[in-house]
Amino acid sequence: MIHKGLVLLADTKIIAATLEVFQECEVRSFPVDCCSLLRHYGYKVYTYKELKMKNNELYEMCMGYSDDAFQDGCTGIIAYNQDKPAGRSRFSLMHELGHHVFAHVGNSSRNEREANAFASNLLAPRIAIHYAHCHSASDVAHIFELSYEAASNAFADYQKWHARVARYSMTTLDQQMYQHFYHTSARRFVWNIRRCPSCGRILYNRQECGCQLTALPEYIPAFGTEDAWDRDSDRQFKGALNRWLYGE
Repeated sequence: MIHKGLVLLADTKIIAATLEVFQECEVRSFPVDCCSLLRHYGYKVYTYKELKMKNNELYEMCMGYSDDAFQDGCTGIIAYNQDKPAGRSRFSLMHELGHHVFAHVGNSSRNEREANAFASNLLAPRIAIHYAHCHSASDVAHIFELSYEAASNAFADYQKWHARVARYSMTTLDQQMYQHFYHTSARRFVWNIRRCPSCGRILYNRQECGCQLTALPEYIPAFGTEDAWDRDSDRQFKGALNRWLYGE
């Protein structure tokens, strides 16, 4: 069950948990495959429609618990409402994974906040939002496949994270996250890996190959005045990163 409300700057417990999932499941690209992560942790994933056909009693239990998603640790089942928007379903699934990762018992407000923060940071790590050059919640929603509400919360939290790094430098967990997604061959932080459907070339952080065979144009993050980038803060951020990487 999703607890509504703004996700605040995550503490080390949340970031450490998401990093552990990335490392254990070898997540190297966004948007993440939510069902694959759940299967890795031993869950069988069903839509509510599929579950109703298999076990109507369990389906009724799911609907009574939440019309978004449901987790039953005893049977190893996670189900989600296929009629909800995809971005909302993805958040719901990772919210339930958060309950598993933290071994939550009961429905306390603290457990719900932790599961919310876990889902938000797993689906759109703040450092990945930065390197994806997201300048608005709309960019985050598009690139990481989140609902606009979840993307707005993630982007607001990212801005706090960015300001903190610019002022105080990267934490050890930030550095570990950077190292996990740093691709040696590409020589950069990689937030998306895909293969060009036309020529088969591996693309890093790009949606268009340039082979002139790809039909879809590359998505370019918006840069509106409403969500304008804080250039001074960005220079401070880059300075903090360079001091860590190169000792400048």
